[in-house]
Amino acid sequence: MPEFDHIGYAVANADEKKKLMEDIFGFKFAERKEYDRSGVVSRLDFYETPGGLMELVEVNDPEAPINKFIESRGEGVHHICLRVDDIRATMAEWEAKGVKFMMTPPKYGSRNGLITFADPSTTGGLLTELIQYLKEGEEIPDWAQK
Repeated sequence: MPEFDHIGYAVANADEKKKLMEDIFGFKFAERKEYDRSGVVSRLDFYETPGGLMELVEVNDPEAPINKFIESRGEGVHHICLRVDDIRATMAEWEAKGVKFMMTPPKYGSRNGLITFADPSTTGGLLTELIQYLKEGEEIPDWAQK
């Protein structure tokens, strides 16, 4: 059974949310990850909460899906993420039940994990990310998108 990992919060500027996360909610800053993929910079700030993590997602490209989300809906909850032991097995199980995935094969993503997103039209409107963390020293599989 998948376990809760984090909630993704779409933001225009992660730095401007620091006071909200720490001073108001009392969440502890855990880490910032930045990725530059062909000039598109993603900034991911993670805050520890009693039940998992809050991930603030900021991307510098106005055409990025996260910014299209903000443009149409405003800043806010974007997705939930579930941690799995075997992402391909979970995908196969869910596909057999009618779930479609937006990222196949899974991609090597943040925090040393393999990720994919289920198409929300097949999960009751809930954008759901799956993540399989690689074990220490484990190589990125050949089948994963880089």
